[in-house]
Amino acid sequence: MAPSKTPQPPYSKDERVLCFHMEMLYEAKILDVQPTESGDGWSYKIHYKGWKSSWDDWVPQDRIRKLNDENKDLAQQLLAQYKQLQSGKAAKQPKKGGRPGGSDLSSARGSEERTAAGTTTQNNRNPRRARDFDLETPS
Repeated sequence: MAPSKTPQPPYSKDERVLCFHMEMLYEAKILDVQPTESGDGWSYKIHYKGWKSSWDDWVPQDRIRKLNDENKDLAQQLLAQYKQLQSGKAAKQPKKGGRPGGSDLSSARGSEERTAAGTTTQNNRNPRRARDFDLETPS
């Protein structure tokens, strides 16, 4: 009786692949391969190229794609969609801490707006400037 062959994993150790992390595909390297606990697939320890090793992760087989031109194009399309979504969000969201009407009092320009909006004295200076002047005048 011939020994039964155990199925080989579709990806091998040290193979360069593309791997999904959230909705993006990143270039990665397979560090280790193990059968899943259920025995119906494989788990792969992945190192994402250019990332710290703290991001190395065990991922299921369905998150991995072969490193070929078709999948590289898919990764570029996903990146373009992500950038488009981010630029749309940035344009629609107001700045944090912003006031309705567009004035942000924490900015340098905001300080000019505050002083310009205040009341003025007879000589067209704002009240604080006038008080400073009054303090400096000898009596």
